[in-house]
Amino acid sequence: MSSELVITPQMRSLIGVETAPYTIDVEAGDLRRFAEAIGHGASLDRNTDPANRIPDGGAVALPTFFCPDPIIASELCGLIRPRPFRYSIDGGSEWEFHHSVRAGDTLRLSSRIAELYEKRGSAKMGTMLFTVIEVRCRNQRNELVGVARGTAIVYEGAQAQAGQEQA
Repeated sequence: MSSELVITPQMRSLIGVETAPYTIDVEAGDLRRFAEAIGHGASLDRNTDPANRIPDGGAVALPTFFCPDPIIASELCGLIRPRPFRYSIDGGSEWEFHHSVRAGDTLRLSSRIAELYEKRGSAKMGTMLFTVIEVRCRNQRNELVGVARGTAIVYEGAQAQAGQEQA
């Protein structure tokens, strides 16, 4: 596969197609479990103290609560991404935050492929396909809570390279 293009017209047609929304009803226990899972349980304790609450609502979630992992969230939304190779790695994530999430909120996540591109890696990696995924989250007031972007990388690996050399 080293000399032929990996990205097909069919793959390109997936760029920008948004999934149906995936809905999450946020409960106070969800906020606590998330905070504890990422090692920030004490920060949630400050939010449950009435003196630290935002005047119009309850405890505020940690910022990445709406989408801790864009690649996994996109799969929950039903996004189908191209995977022409067997091996994969996470290429990193980034977040934009616009509105806080609180217990009692209803979140709607939708995802899309924002970009596809390929690169030639080392002999060990071979050809790599990069898929930039965007997950948008809105609350029950249709306010944009945040946007998470993740890059999924699939690659052919050394075994594919060895097979080509023998062919």
